[in-house]
Amino acid sequence: MRRAAAAALTALLLGGCGNAAPARPTPQPVPEGADCVLKHPSHDVLSLKQLPPNIRGALAKLSGGGMADRGEFFNATDVIMTPAPAQRFIRAGETQGKWFVWFEHGGIAYWRQVVLFAIDPSGTVHVEKNVTAHGAGLCDVTDALLDGRPQ
Repeated sequence: MRRAAAAALTALLLGGCGNAAPARPTPQPVPEGADCVLKHPSHDVLSLKQLPPNIRGALAKLSGGGMADRGEFFNATDVIMTPAPAQRFIRAGETQGKWFVWFEHGGIAYWRQVVLFAIDPSGTVHVEKNVTAHGAGLCDVTDALLDGRPQ
């Protein structure tokens, strides 16, 4: 009797698993506060695809390459259930002749990064500032960097 019950339970639990396709990861919301307003007027972009190629290339080099786009699935924790990048683009913009880029890192510790890129007259992109936003708002950190205030 116990064997029959165990077999029935096993069949029930495994019944629909044999040929099922893996679930597609669902998009994830952007971090709270990512739609704040900077005090510096900027032309914002909300997708990696909208970044100029030289900024996108500098970001890929800085971040090690793999980055999900805004709202796409990424591994926000260190528990990897679905292969995906551990970083995700949040927002970027051009202001005062510079580009700011915000992205988030997943893993055992989650954090958000603000990078300020400058472009020299030859068109070469340089990282001017690279700051982790520890609990501070992304707009506040970006405004402080653009104002030249220490972070």
